[in-house]
Amino acid sequence: MTSLRTRLLFGAVIFISTALLIAAFVLTALFERHVTDWIDRELEGHLDRLIANVERASDGTLTVKGAPDDSRFETPLSGLYWQVMFADGKIERSRSLWDVVLDLPPEASRNAQSHHHAISGPHGQTLYLIQKKVEMPQRLGRSEVLFAVALDKAQVNSAVWRFAGALAPFLIALGVLLLAATWLQVGLGLKPLSSIRLRVEQIRSGFAKRLGSDFPSEVRPLAQEIDTLLDGRERQLVLAKARAGDLAHGLKTPLQVIVGGIGKLKAAGETAIATDLEYATHLMQRHVDRQLIRARMVTDGSAVQANVGDVAARVVRVLEKATRQRELSWSIDVPSNLCARIHPDDLSEALGALAENAGRHATSAVVISATRKGQVAFVTIYDDGPGIPEKRFEEMLQRGRRLDNSPDGTGLGLSIAADIAEACGGVLARNSERMGMFGVTLQLAIK
Repeated sequence: MTSLRTRLLFGAVIFISTALLIAAFVLTALFERHVTDWIDRELEGHLDRLIANVERASDGTLTVKGAPDDSRFETPLSGLYWQVMFADGKIERSRSLWDVVLDLPPEASRNAQSHHHAISGPHGQTLYLIQKKVEMPQRLGRSEVLFAVALDKAQVNSAVWRFAGALAPFLIALGVLLLAATWLQVGLGLKPLSSIRLRVEQIRSGFAKRLGSDFPSEVRPLAQEIDTLLDGRERQLVLAKARAGDLAHGLKTPLQVIVGGIGKLKAAGETAIATDLEYATHLMQRHVDRQLIRARMVTDGSAVQANVGDVAARVVRVLEKATRQRELSWSIDVPSNLCARIHPDDLSEALGALAENAGRHATSAVVISATRKGQVAFVTIYDDGPGIPEKRFEEMLQRGRRLDNSPDGTGLGLSIAADIAEACGGVLARNSERMGMFGVTLQLAIK
């Protein structure tokens, strides 16, 4: 239930199901009431015709001449019955009762409205009964006669159940349509949130700078708050970049002074002290350069791309001159059209750091290779040196750890490459050996 869509749809299912059940109950109750009213009118009509058909027989007793006109009164156990009880105890009944006499409830009032009862009928039937006690007119001796008309209650129930059965498919179809409409409505309602997610991805990827304001009024305040947050973050990053730049440039002048002092020490014959100071100065210079690189990467949010082959060629041209005395073999195996989503300067810095490490430890050869798999470019620098143990490689990737502690290294090359890869949404990984050569791979997104 962590999904808004699931919550809304689950709530809609509960609400629609409850509403349809209530509708089914109410409609069935209304239909039953309608059927009951219709039966009441029908039975009242039969009752009135019975009362109107009472006449005096030739022997002076009262009798019913002419039963109500309904064939069910003539069909045995049809479910529709009438019975008349005269004051002298004489009982007349419909042929449909066959040999059964209804046990009518006592009726105290006379000439009043008819009364409804539920009584037992033939073979255990439950009858819906209407009866009325009537005082006959003067010409019929003003005797009291009890009239009753009854219908099998099962027929009423059967009609109600048939109606409910016919209503059920309609309600189910209505429920399906309502759920489909709800699904569509929820999708349309949540679409602005999907748009925000896509635009945030574009901002993270560097293809957009702000969300904008073209959202529904309910979502627009959220987008505005996010844009305001991005504005504040951009101002903070610009300020941080300026401070890092000021700090780095402020350190460069003292470093130049130290470099000059190192030269004087060497000229004075203090070679050991000069060598130590030179190493420390070189290390400080790399730290300064690293902070400048990190500051530039953090603030550069534009959509950029770099041709991997071109950058690799520039890096190799520089390093070939630096390692010429060692006679290393440098080779490039990169598709000409392979581009990665990274600034060319950042890719040059990362490849330069990795290739410089490879050149320092290689015995005779360094290879820069690149392949594409899906939307990821795998750029690998191989060398035939001793390699890096897997445990030490993982240790190096942890914040604050260093791998290279040799006197001729700064311990920052792989760390800088890892920082650049992370800033660009990529990964620096240890690669498996290739023909006896150790490799380190930059995994970068393709534009």
